[in-house]
Amino acid sequence: MSLVAGQVGSLWHALASVPDHRRAEGRRYPLASLLLIAVAALLSGRRDQLGIVRWGRKLTADALASIGISRARVPAPSVWCELFKGLDIDALERALGDWVRGEQPAGHVAIDGKRLRGSATAKSTGVHLLAAFSASLQGVIGQLAVAPEGNEITAALQLLKTLSLKDVIITGDAIFTQKEICRTIIDGSGDYFFTVKDNQPALKADIALAFGPIPPLCGMVAPA
Repeated sequence: MSLVAGQVGSLWHALASVPDHRRAEGRRYPLASLLLIAVAALLSGRRDQLGIVRWGRKLTADALASIGISRARVPAPSVWCELFKGLDIDALERALGDWVRGEQPAGHVAIDGKRLRGSATAKSTGVHLLAAFSASLQGVIGQLAVAPEGNEITAALQLLKTLSLKDVIITGDAIFTQKEICRTIIDGSGDYFFTVKDNQPALKADIALAFGPIPPLCGMVAPA
């Protein structure tokens, strides 16, 4: 397979790690090539499946050939629908995170959860995602969906265990100020900087005592 040089090649190889769930007779297009088109379309501002298809159909035959597609155009919308329905999302998230991270140090990583815009339905409150964003790399290096019956604390523990934490500083909201989360980061040779609020009065008092002014010994005043 012929690949264009540079970043596209590395992204293609990262996406090649995503398992192909399609039946053998349905693999007329390489999965990594279609995923590459989808990612590029989203980065170009497309926001839905039809937008991805329309963006892909503007690619020339030479451009398609450079990413391993021998046909003259991308497949029909129905093919994309079946592709996305059975896709291993966790594997895709890992592949994209690995690509963003590469061999560079992640440095400062912020973890935060958000409800996916437009995902709510009459029967569901929507998709809640927890992401780890590297400030130095300017990209998400890890992400997972928070289970409907779960919360961001348990999701953060799962997410942190998928990341390389050596020499990384993790920051986040006060919800992540939990012993197990902090222990996981330290065990991974990383560090953390979290907020402590009034909902943890004992911890807040301990911090005030540890970092506040040192009182005179036994009430004695030091000599001038």
